[in-house]
Amino acid sequence: MSKIISFLKLIRLKNLIIVALTQVLIKFSLINPFLDDFVLSNKEFYLLVLATIFITASGYIINDIYDVKTDEINKDNKRIIGKSINSRNAISWYIFFNLIGLGLGSYIAYLVEKPLFSLIFFYCIFSLWTYSKRMKSSFLLGNLQVSLLTALSIFNVALFDLIPNGINKNNGELMIFKIILFYTVFAFVTTFIREIIKDIEDIEGDKKINAQTLAITYGIEKTKLISLFFTTLTFLGIAYFQYFQYSVFSSKFEYEISIWGVNKTAIFYTFILQFLFLFLGFKVYTSRIKNDFYFISQLCKFIMIIGILSIPLFTYLHLN
Repeated sequence: MSKIISFLKLIRLKNLIIVALTQVLIKFSLINPFLDDFVLSNKEFYLLVLATIFITASGYIINDIYDVKTDEINKDNKRIIGKSINSRNAISWYIFFNLIGLGLGSYIAYLVEKPLFSLIFFYCIFSLWTYSKRMKSSFLLGNLQVSLLTALSIFNVALFDLIPNGINKNNGELMIFKIILFYTVFAFVTTFIREIIKDIEDIEGDKKINAQTLAITYGIEKTKLISLFFTTLTFLGIAYFQYFQYSVFSSKFEYEISIWGVNKTAIFYTFILQFLFLFLGFKVYTSRIKNDFYFISQLCKFIMIIGILSIPLFTYLHLN
């Protein structure tokens, strides 16, 4: 039983659930309710989710394999490779998961008649490997790489379910595509902030392996300022959406209209998200010790979940 628990921790089961849930919410709370001309059936879509999950899980495995030395310093009590699971078994699972993910992804690309789309899954596998092997300890590239892969897990739903048939401007597809693109950017920036904070959290272990992360290169205080810059940027982006909400909500129309994301509850929910970013900025500014930065890292994950949960909420409010 302990081996199973250790394996689930190794593949970050909670994170995999979040990734799967995000894709499911976009499919069943944005695409299916509003569009008729989507590409993937529900069964085919679940194959896309599985492909994403298997490749993501393999990324966590290879990351821990390469991270044994730094984990001995940063979080030896949480280390799994070399304790509960040996490296040879971990590598076997890594290869097995990649083969399944690549096979499923290539099959989905074949189904949508876009065989070149299978290259995306090759890219994800290669990118996760290079991140774990060398990019993670590089200056900024590793942060950008993880953020891009997180964003890609969201954008892939539109890529496989909308784009193969073309984006029709007249039946709402363009608007749905723009909403997915907005959440893609949101996931990218939030993940990027979290990755920067994790560099600060892991700075001692990274120094031991001569890493050149943002925190090591510029120091903790300057890295915090960079994190605050992107936090403020995201805050302003959401504020722009709030301005749109207020403009539409306060306008008078000849006929009653309903716009996705524009009602009292949606406006209040957006204010909660704004408050969380204000709190995030405050914590970044005042944090000093390792536990503080760990809290911020978890807060970023929580903010992303709250942001993604707005999708089914806004759709429910719009349709009811």
